[in-house]
Amino acid sequence: MYALIERLRSWWQARRTRRITEERVQERVERGAAYLDEVDPGWHRRVNAEALELEDGEQCVLGQLHGGFRLGLGRSQVLSLSSAPRASLSPVAYGFKCVEGVSEAWQARDYELLTAAWREAVRTRTVADHRGDGHMSASVPELAVGGADEAAEPVSA
Repeated sequence: MYALIERLRSWWQARRTRRITEERVQERVERGAAYLDEVDPGWHRRVNAEALELEDGEQCVLGQLHGGFRLGLGRSQVLSLSSAPRASLSPVAYGFKCVEGVSEAWQARDYELLTAAWREAVRTRTVADHRGDGHMSASVPELAVGGADEAAEPVSA
C-alpha cells in the first residue's frame, strides 16, 4: 500500500512540475497581467520591476500593488470571499504564486521564472506607455554624414 501511495505522489509531483517551464510560466504571467490590465488599468506604473521578487510577499506584484500578497489577493479580486457566484481565480494559474505540491527546488525555479516574466511584463507595458504618449520613440533620427564641403545636418524622420 505504501508503494502505491508513493507512486501516486511521484506521479502527482511529475504532473505538477510540467507546469514549470519558461513557456508555461510566460502563459501564466500573461494571463495574470491581462487580468490586472482589465481590473486595475495602469497597474504596471506602480510596480518597481527592479525590486520585484515573486517569492517575497511584500515585493511581489500583488504585494507592491496592495501592501502584501494576501491582502492583494482580496483587493485585486483574485480571491473572492463574497457569497456571489463568481468563483475565485487561481493565483498559480495567473502567475501570482508558484506551483504547489512540488519540491522546494522546483518551487524556487518557478519563482525565478515568474519573477523574470513579471519584470518583462512590467517593462513591456512601460515601454508601450512611453511610445503612446511621445516620451519614447521607436526610431532615432539619423545624422547625414557629408563631405568637407557639405554641412552635416540631421535628416528628418
